[in-house]
Amino acid sequence: MSASPRQNTVARQWQLLKLIPTRAPGLEARLLTQQLQDAGFSVSKRTVERDLLELSLLFPLQCNEKSKPYGWYWMQDASLDIPGVTLAEAMSLTLVETQLRQLLPTPLFDSLQARFNLAKSKLKALDSMNVGARWPNKVASVSAGMQLLPPKIDADLLQKVQQALLEDKQLDVSYHALHQSAVKHYRLNPLGLIQRGQISYLIASAEPYCDPLRFAIHRFQQVEITEYSSVIPKEFNLRGYLAKGAMEFSEGETIKLELTVKPVLANLLLETPLSADMSCDELVNGDYHIRATVHKGWQLNLWLMSQSDYLTVLAPQEMRENIKQQLAEALAKY
Repeated sequence: MSASPRQNTVARQWQLLKLIPTRAPGLEARLLTQQLQDAGFSVSKRTVERDLLELSLLFPLQCNEKSKPYGWYWMQDASLDIPGVTLAEAMSLTLVETQLRQLLPTPLFDSLQARFNLAKSKLKALDSMNVGARWPNKVASVSAGMQLLPPKIDADLLQKVQQALLEDKQLDVSYHALHQSAVKHYRLNPLGLIQRGQISYLIASAEPYCDPLRFAIHRFQQVEITEYSSVIPKEFNLRGYLAKGAMEFSEGETIKLELTVKPVLANLLLETPLSADMSCDELVNGDYHIRATVHKGWQLNLWLMSQSDYLTVLAPQEMRENIKQQLAEALAKY
């Protein structure tokens, strides 16, 4: 249902109250009009002047009439607790809600639920008169790979994992790894939470070791928070851990990768390089010679196999032989 003129007026005036500064000399109507227009409201300076006069009868607003242009501001010691969300906040909250659900501790996410609901209501109410309110319906984010459905995660289990991470508590877990037939039991020191595509991973060390490991949260079968504090290595940093290629399923080793690639793949790599030091040289036959420093790991291997029609691995020799063997085994199945 589209908003009525009265609802549109209330939304505009509410936004106007949030734009008015807290001290003199304040903002003149012209600047406030511009800020409202930037926020997506179709409004004239005359309408804003009229709004300011009406609002000054209800709220402790003051106009600095000592010199032109006249600035509007809140009176000293006025209460400025204006509830609600701006249009920009409503759009941002709507766009990030899904991503935050997996990454924020459940109690913190639940505390934002009212804001998420308010954001949706505001966008719905402004849909007919504010082009910005329709922005979330015009943008989307998708993964580059095969579109897979997310795994099912027990909500209580996820909450325990998030709580242990938040409070730096150890976890006793039962975990069924993808390539193992038996469930194993661990005492974990939670270090971080990462969303990779559709899968959420807990980064943790398993007692008595210190090395950070990846645990897919949907593969936990049981989780219990202990009373013991996590042992967090002083040198561990989640950003540094990611920079070493951990979520490319690499052990941190880098290699000098050399490929010959077809023009269509070369054009793509020139737009989105494999690394900051990647070089691309055209060959006599029209193909391209690519050199790049990359993390060695499962993700790289998967990418090379997926692009095997368009590339040939030249170096390292071990990787070249590896890919050759995998392609031969795949061909044998046909």
